[in-house]
Amino acid sequence: MRGINVSLIGIGCTFLFFTARSQDSLRNTPLTIAEACRLAVENSTQLKIAGTHTLLAKQETGIERQERLPSLSTSLDYGYLSNADVWDSHFSHHERAGLPHPLTLFSVTATETLFAGNRINNAIRLATLEEQIAFLQQEKNETDIKFLVIARYLDIYRLLNQRSVYINNTLLARQRLKNILSLRRQGMVTLNDQLRTELTISDYELTTRKIGNGVMELNNQLNIVLGLPDSSRLGPDTTLLQQLLVPKSLNEFLGVAYLENHELKITGREKEVAETRVRLLKGERLPEIGLFAESNLQRPFLNAIPAIDVYYNVWRAGVGIKYDISSIYRSPRKIKAGLIGLDLARQQDSLQRQNLTVDVKNAYIKYNESVDELNTYRRDLRSAEENYRSVEKRYFNQLALLTDLIDATNTKTEAEIKVVNAEIGTVYTYYQLLRTIGTL
Repeated sequence: MRGINVSLIGIGCTFLFFTARSQDSLRNTPLTIAEACRLAVENSTQLKIAGTHTLLAKQETGIERQERLPSLSTSLDYGYLSNADVWDSHFSHHERAGLPHPLTLFSVTATETLFAGNRINNAIRLATLEEQIAFLQQEKNETDIKFLVIARYLDIYRLLNQRSVYINNTLLARQRLKNILSLRRQGMVTLNDQLRTELTISDYELTTRKIGNGVMELNNQLNIVLGLPDSSRLGPDTTLLQQLLVPKSLNEFLGVAYLENHELKITGREKEVAETRVRLLKGERLPEIGLFAESNLQRPFLNAIPAIDVYYNVWRAGVGIKYDISSIYRSPRKIKAGLIGLDLARQQDSLQRQNLTVDVKNAYIKYNESVDELNTYRRDLRSAEENYRSVEKRYFNQLALLTDLIDATNTKTEAEIKVVNAEIGTVYTYYQLLRTIGTL
């Protein structure tokens, strides 16, 4: 019996040694949620693509702004000019008139639009709105990446806390086994009590190893998102659960959501895009007025008979008016289609506002529910611990059976696991609420 006792103590020491080493390996990279989110944003390929879209939209806005600048063009033609063939009106008499053969045409033209139905300003406005939508989409993608990282972060934290629960209960079970072995040497308990306790310890150790494997799997997934080496092991911020999360009232959250929610901002911009497109379509029915100036240098001079081999220059300047007559019958249908698109954008914006209201209310309810659940499980844990201490004391005083002690132990362990899950759940639902309102 003494040999069994020494053997079990040796096994216990070995288990604690490897548990400590394993725990160190799982916690060798302390990392806060803020730091994890920063790494994810820096290394996310999805966000890099979204950033490129935003940069492209910004460039397109700059291109549209250049439409306000005057247009300047030049051309140069140098070549050979043939003789002129001349016929009478009946093509019955033909003559050939000699012309100077060297040909030179050089022109410079400048134009500036003074009025175009406000189409230029509306085109710039449209490009600016598209740029804002691209930026809002980038922010939304960034929020989604952050929430994904936070969810994985909290999953790891939850498993590590569960692992600590099972390690602590393993230590208690080993201490209990030590006392049982002492009582068995005195003939006060049976071999069954010893075997049942050893089975409990074995189950705890197996569960601890499974949780450790789960932590490793989640770490591997998170390392890819954060751009960390495969060997990195996350050590969550141990002060996270001690931070006081004091939410605002529901009305305050709704007020912030209406201002900050990314989806609502996007639908709002899309409504403005539809309004701007309608203004662009209406502008097509208006004439375009602009200034022009042009200078032409030409050789030879063809407005004389015979043509004269000289350089001559003619310039002109003035005001030009251009009107698309076909817009009279084409624009009404385009405008009607634009108004339908505007009505659709307004409906989508209204629907998004309704959905946001529901989502914020549901997220707020879930957060308060998680807080209530946590408080309940904490009370249950205090009762389970008190019950465990009472049953354990009665068992070693021969006033209770081992089955009663095992039931009390399982109840305490389950209560501890529920508290651990509820603590992480409270933090998770709080961040989910922040994501919904758009301030994550």
